[in-house]
Amino acid sequence: MQQLNTGNAWQYTLTLLGGGSVLHGLDAAHHETVDAVPARRANLAFVDVCKDNLISVSWSDPTSGHYTEQLWRLCIARKRGICALTGSDIQRGDKIYRPFSRGAAPGNANWAVLASALDVDLKG
Repeated sequence: MQQLNTGNAWQYTLTLLGGGSVLHGLDAAHHETVDAVPARRANLAFVDVCKDNLISVSWSDPTSGHYTEQLWRLCIARKRGICALTGSDIQRGDKIYRPFSRGAAPGNANWAVLASALDVDLKG
């Protein structure tokens, strides 16, 4: 098992808290390949289908808080990411649900769920 130096351990902790990917192995400065592993810690539950490509979701995690019946909108992914529900890779162009807001962004604004991971019929 590799020992983490103080800087790497701190970065590892911040990455876990930030909901990003955790890198295992040596860092890029050592020219080694690193594997990204999603730092999953959120609880997500589908609540209801609303209208206009919106669904209602109950969300909680230790760093971004708790949202009851938060609205998430169906959209197209503009960047790569990790599905909060399954841990699967999200590619640009995938259909995803993400928190919908007007005004200030919620604490979980950067999270997304693959539409294929939810069995949702938006036609009602």
